[in-house]
Amino acid sequence: ANIIFRREIEAAQDPEARRKELIDEYRRNFANPYIAASRGFIDDVIDPRDTRIKVTRALEMLQNKIDTNPPKKHGNIPL
Repeated sequence: ANIIFRREIEAAQDPEARRKELIDEYRRNFANPYIAASRGFIDDVIDPRDTRIKVTRALEMLQNKIDTNPPKKHGNIPL
């Protein structure tokens, strides 16, 4: 808040109270996983109790994945 809202805090009559208001507003609008999910920034909000299960399933799905690089467009040019 001190960096993002520096000018607003400095211009306020009560800088500490304004700082707290801006922190609360920022948390409501941006520091919330459900808002991030609704905007498409994250795929899912996981309950902490389910974290181990979700991570295990994701790793199991990737266990047999074969990663291949795309073919080269150009070979080495002799100099």
